[in-house]
Amino acid sequence: MIRYRASKQQRIQGEAKQVLTLLVAGLFLAGCAPPAEDTVETAEVLVFERLGMGHSGTVRDTVEAIARSAAEWETLQQAVRPMEPFREVDFTQYMVALVAVPTESGGYIVEVESVEDLDGEIQVSYVLNTPQSDCVTLAAEAMPFQAVVVRRAEGEVRFTRRIARYSCEL
Repeated sequence: MIRYRASKQQRIQGEAKQVLTLLVAGLFLAGCAPPAEDTVETAEVLVFERLGMGHSGTVRDTVEAIARSAAEWETLQQAVRPMEPFREVDFTQYMVALVAVPTESGGYIVEVESVEDLDGEIQVSYVLNTPQSDCVTLAAEAMPFQAVVVRRAEGEVRFTRRIARYSCEL
């Protein structure tokens, strides 16, 4: 019987085919695995309404707070000076979120964008609108703020700030 010896190139090609076959089989079997479970966070949107806003206050620190009682709200609203008086709030049904940010000049605006109950955590998202360099602003300390009334909910509160720059060009 005559035996032929395979060349080195033929051996490498054979090994490459084996590796390729194993890779294809592995990919095929991986596709047959049961799907991983997706975790879906369920957020309940809490409808809110503007209670008041303004540009001045009595504190020089950022205020991000929730008042769930008339007493808490009475204390909290002392930090800001609204453009119009705040209206009465029924704290058996609602709570108040207040966001105030100290700035070195005018032209800044605070706007609450959303309030959500995310599995027991209240998330208040707001935007700090910031003037670009083409805007003429008053060079004085300011305290832009917004207060919103929200349907009452229990849970820890987390505030999230987003900064958006706006232009004054026409």
